[in-house]
Amino acid sequence: MVNPGGESTMLGQWRIVLRQAEEAARAGRYEEAFALASRADVADHNQSVQFRGRLGLDLLARANRRAAADDQAGAIEDLCLAERIGAPPDSLAAARLSLADRVADEIRADLDAGEPARVLQRIEELVRHKISGPALRRYREIAEAWHTAAAEARRGEFGHAHERLDRAERLAGGAGVIAAQNAVIAARHDLDARQKTATPKVEALYSALAEGKWPQILTAAEAVLVAVPEHPAARQARAKAWQQIAAIGPAGAAQWSAPGARTAQAAALMGLNPEPENPPGGPPRPIRGEARPVSSPLPPRAGTEAEGIVWLTAGGDGPASPPGIRPVPARNPAPARPLARSEAAGPRGRFLLWVDAVGGYLVCLDDRIVLGRAGPDSLADVPLMGDLSRNHASLVRSGESYMLQPHHSSFVNGKPVADQAVLRDGDVIRLGSTVELEFRQPSPVSATARLIIVSRHRLHLAVDGVLLMAETCIVGGTGQAHIPAPALKDPVVLYRQGNALWCRAPGSFDVDGRTCAARAPLTLQSSVLGDGFSFSLEPLGSHPV
Repeated sequence: MVNPGGESTMLGQWRIVLRQAEEAARAGRYEEAFALASRADVADHNQSVQFRGRLGLDLLARANRRAAADDQAGAIEDLCLAERIGAPPDSLAAARLSLADRVADEIRADLDAGEPARVLQRIEELVRHKISGPALRRYREIAEAWHTAAAEARRGEFGHAHERLDRAERLAGGAGVIAAQNAVIAARHDLDARQKTATPKVEALYSALAEGKWPQILTAAEAVLVAVPEHPAARQARAKAWQQIAAIGPAGAAQWSAPGARTAQAAALMGLNPEPENPPGGPPRPIRGEARPVSSPLPPRAGTEAEGIVWLTAGGDGPASPPGIRPVPARNPAPARPLARSEAAGPRGRFLLWVDAVGGYLVCLDDRIVLGRAGPDSLADVPLMGDLSRNHASLVRSGESYMLQPHHSSFVNGKPVADQAVLRDGDVIRLGSTVELEFRQPSPVSATARLIIVSRHRLHLAVDGVLLMAETCIVGGTGQAHIPAPALKDPVVLYRQGNALWCRAPGSFDVDGRTCAARAPLTLQSSVLGDGFSFSLEPLGSHPV
């Protein structure tokens, strides 16, 4: 049927559907319009193809209008829909770049305000929606360096924190964001102040650890955590200290409910008069750009062995009763040792440590150590001159302990080991019929262990013992030192940090002829000279010895 103008009055069904799609588009229901125009009986018609193309461009135009009206969420939603319906890639990329440029001004304001964590969060959200641009990439680099510096500072890694802040300042200057650059400079001043506050407290903690007096350790650890909330050694030391302090019952614990109050009470009982946790000036303020610190964890909850406070002698070496109370002897389980992180990146292999006037040690850094016969074909990390196999047994540092895994005849305290055996401080390992080693873990806050040859056998090298170094190695004159040095007044600590070994000692000392203060990185060929101590490291090839 034809009307006077010559057009058919009987439209095809696809035309009706297309008109419905056009009406939906005019009403702003673009998804519905796209669904109608994509129906199988409509999609292949030329008018429908052209309509879908216009639909994508209309969506991009609306996205731009929404962005101009500060409707960022609506603009992103339109861009995502435009991509799904097949908007022209060039037009879509231009719209995304335009939105990125608009948002960059807001993100720059966050950066200028010293909020790198918020900057990273917002940029990550934009990247998930494929919104990016040159300005956002520059701001992201600045924020990442700044945020990493704050995280390093919370762990007490001030050297790394300074490096990251230097990078953030350079990037900010290159990007022309002067306000952000000034904020980074202010953050560096905050970092310097925190480092100055934390350094003597950290030194006091390591001295207390070397002495092994738990109330002093607890007080020192709490003091460190006020300045450096995530200091790993302080957190670990505090946990171990609470495990060592016996309970007087939940009722007594209730009077010290505030965090750190029990520590102060223990120190008062000991006559230590520690530095107050909140001095008149208050705790060190957070570094600019640092997220708000999480509160330090409380001591163990009621009911655990660490609940409450123990009455100790002034020397800190045994229980003593408060007036009128007679102590009841109790057997406490051996404290759990720190987790050895086998997956952590860091130095690996072996080296020789020569401590002047003390002796030499073979230091093994890996979590799995092979014990076996010495010789040119030996695969052993600890090569022993005895009647053994080349791969006689393995020592594995796993979780909180060491395990002996025998590959040939092996015994622990005279008992044969079929599969594996967990080692404890003082255990005697026998390999074969005659080779005997004593396993020692002198420090309850370090997973580092020492092997002493107690039979008449010896290593291929003229050393005094073997160290299985976890995170730290203490050289000192106390019973908790891994390397006993009775003449040493203050402990010297070797420890892992990142991919290197570091040395920590009181005051200043020389490393390879360079004067350092408090701590310094080492190489496997370093020589260290300090007040009353000196030692050197010597690299050792893998195999054979």
